[in-house]
Amino acid sequence: MRVQENPADIGRCGCGRREYCDGSHGLSEAQWQELRAKELAEEAIWNRAAGKAEHSGK
Repeated sequence: MRVQENPADIGRCGCGRREYCDGSHGLSEAQWQELRAKELAEEAIWNRAAGKAEHSGK
């Protein structure tokens, strides 16, 4: 088991999409891209509301 080899991996699913497991590994690539676009748009709205600069897209 991965977490036995590296305790820092606890809570990580290993799909590489997130630092934590939220089920995104079950999404198709198209669904994943749609979700990321939505998240980035929401982040931009929050940043504008807080007076912060736009996200760099990373």
